[in-house]
Amino acid sequence: MPSVPPKEAQIRAHLAQRLETLEPGLRLVAEEYVLPNAVGTGGRIDILARDQHQMWVVIELKRADKTAREAANEITKYAELLRRNRGLPADRVRTIVVALESQWRELLAPLSNIARDWRHDLRGYSLSIDEITGVPLSAQRVKWLPEPLDQRLTSIHILYLFGQAQDRDRCWERVCKSAAQAHIADLVGVDVTYQVPSETVRYPYGLYLALGRIDPQLGRPRCHQACNHPVLLADEREDWRHPDEYDALCHVTSQVRGGDLESGGPDIFNKLVQDSRWAIGQVRSTGAFSGGLYEDSDFIAALRGNDGEARTLFHASASASVASRWNLLKQDVMNCLVGNQQWTELMAGWLEAVEQGPGEYDVEIHIYNPCDLLGALIHGLPHNIREYRTKAMPERLAELVPMLVAVARPRDEKAEISVLHGSLQWDGNPVAVQREAETVYPEPSTWLSYQYGDVIRQADQRFLSLLGLWYVIDIQILAPDGSGRYKSVYESTFLPSGLDAETVENAGGLHSLFDFIERYAEDLYLTVLPYRLLFGT
Repeated sequence: MPSVPPKEAQIRAHLAQRLETLEPGLRLVAEEYVLPNAVGTGGRIDILARDQHQMWVVIELKRADKTAREAANEITKYAELLRRNRGLPADRVRTIVVALESQWRELLAPLSNIARDWRHDLRGYSLSIDEITGVPLSAQRVKWLPEPLDQRLTSIHILYLFGQAQDRDRCWERVCKSAAQAHIADLVGVDVTYQVPSETVRYPYGLYLALGRIDPQLGRPRCHQACNHPVLLADEREDWRHPDEYDALCHVTSQVRGGDLESGGPDIFNKLVQDSRWAIGQVRSTGAFSGGLYEDSDFIAALRGNDGEARTLFHASASASVASRWNLLKQDVMNCLVGNQQWTELMAGWLEAVEQGPGEYDVEIHIYNPCDLLGALIHGLPHNIREYRTKAMPERLAELVPMLVAVARPRDEKAEISVLHGSLQWDGNPVAVQREAETVYPEPSTWLSYQYGDVIRQADQRFLSLLGLWYVIDIQILAPDGSGRYKSVYESTFLPSGLDAETVENAGGLHSLFDFIERYAEDLYLTVLPYRLLFGT
């Protein structure tokens, strides 16, 4: 008769007496160590051991596929109960899962996930045994699966333009094939159409293309070795957030042509979406972005930079209690506020206060941080100086100046809401606007060169400083009044570190940007006039 395979209990008994098969220095504390559970079902640790560093080691053994599926639950449960019932410090408890080679098909994926994010050290061993006696022969440490690629759209965008709508379909097919050669499997394309009849627009049909991240396991595209198109030089790569993806885009554009090509990016896509002359059409996706998990609105938001690539416009939400999403939101906010140190420090303080507040808060944040006041004035100020009055200021200018709005809503309906509003405000000190503008931007061409050279943010900060304009925030706390409405119970203005309250008080308090414009209407009119004459705005 064929021999009966050894049962899990047999293997456990042999392993408990041969723990050095797993690691040198392990010694047995107990088999089937009982753990009660005051809030649920207790359990038994297969083997409780100590290691050579005096840590307690929870060892779970799995012999069959059915029990292997329970390993993730049991190992985390027993580590928690061991600490809760015995008061062991978290840094003195580690865990091991032991299974036969065939059982690791069920164990590898869930335990890899736990091992990456769990505070306790978790290791796995593939055990070889004597198939008759169940005596352990050897143990091979299991290598956890690598971190999955956190796939997101990058800021590497391009706009293909065509004279015929059907050309977009052919372009998309060719782009997907070409991108795959450069290790880009994940793409999003958006059909855009210029709706206003115009004899000067030769290519009214566009395919706006954005690249996902290259999987690090695939490595850098071999374009620098195998292709003739330009790639970033070694010293240039440091200046790019996504150098490999940029090289991949160069590969695509060298092989796939359109009627015309225009550069893209989150800020450019934002302007395109806001331009009523352009209509957003079909959204295309491939790779990780296909499969139906994403909605078109997810892609549009990501293209606008709301997935971590935004430098100007950002809108997102998160729960302050969901650490992974909350930490990403804070990082994205700081990325969007690059070049705006004043709002950065004030916003960081508010986010920290929300995070440390009692209960759970849902936070929604909207940021518009162009860091180009002169550009906003050129394009947004009325052409008639008589309209430079606060009440008559056009909505167009209000859309172009910096704005920051954040709301923290508690899940508890009886708790308070925190509302933050950020704006540019004038400190009230006299200033010669035209002279200060010429100090920073001696010629209109200087302003243009700063934009193309990506130093406009530094120039804008200097310009604001000379004008006495500051990024401040106002915070309002709203409490429920018992009738389903909220009433204000606290209001305060927070100043950046470079502006003290005494200076503001001596100048008669802060004034809005629109008050500043009304006060210096003539100076501002003369400041923007040369730019308008040159650019035809």
